[in-house]
Amino acid sequence: MDERRSSKRWPTALKARVVFNNRRSVLDCTVRDLSETGARIYFADISAIPPEFDLEVPSRGIRVRAFRMWSRGANHGIMFLEQLKVRPDLAARTIAA
Repeated sequence: MDERRSSKRWPTALKARVVFNNRRSVLDCTVRDLSETGARIYFADISAIPPEFDLEVPSRGIRVRAFRMWSRGANHGIMFLEQLKVRPDLAARTIAA
C-alpha cells in the first residue's frame, strides 16, 4: 500500500478536544495517531464535526487549527492548517509520545 501522508504518524492515546463555534462548542476526543501535519481523532460515539476547528491537547500544550479530511464513523482524519503550537517544556515529548 502506498503511503500518501506527507509526514510519518505515531500512534498515541492523547485526550483532546475539538473546539468550534467561537469556542462555544467543545467535543472530547482521543488523538489516536499524530504527526507534524495531521492526526487521526476518535470519539466515544459517532460524532459529526465541522470542516474546520481548533484541536487542543492540553497534556502536550497543543492548540492548532485543523481541517477535517475524512470521516468514518467515530474516526476522523484531520490536517493541520498551521504549524503546531506547543509549549516549549513539552515540545520534545509531543510527537514521540
